[in-house]
Amino acid sequence: MIKSISLFGLVCILSASTVAVAQGLILLREDKDEASYYEPNTIRKTGQFTLVWVVTLKRGEKHSEYLTEFDCNRAMYRQVALRVFTAERQVISGDAIYRQWFDVPNTSQVLGLVFEKACAEPQRPTPSIER
Repeated sequence: MIKSISLFGLVCILSASTVAVAQGLILLREDKDEASYYEPNTIRKTGQFTLVWVVTLKRGEKHSEYLTEFDCNRAMYRQVALRVFTAERQVISGDAIYRQWFDVPNTSQVLGLVFEKACAEPQRPTPSIER
C-alpha cells in the first residue's frame, strides 16, 4: 500500500486534464476566465514559516503555478518560484526567487485566502517540496 505520492506522481497529476487537476486541489477563487487552487498536500511548515504551491487555470487549462512562503507570525509573504505555461503545457517562464517580503493582502485576494488556509494547517513532516 502506498502511503504518500512521489513528487513525480504529483507533477503527473497536475499535468493531466482540467478535471483531474481540480480533483487534487482545493478551490480558492474562481472568476470568469481564471480559477486559483492550492495544493494542501504541498503545505510544508518549519516553525513560523509555511510553504505552499498555488495553481491557476485560465479557460480550463493550467496557466501557472507558484510557490509562496508565508511568515505566519508576521503576516508576510514572498514568492519563491513561479512557472507560467503555454496552452501545450510547456514552461515559458521559469523559476524566480524573490527575497523581499510583502504584507499579506486581505482575503479578497488569492494570497490572502492561501495565507488563511496554509497558516491554519497543523504542523506536518516536511519532505521536499521541489517539483
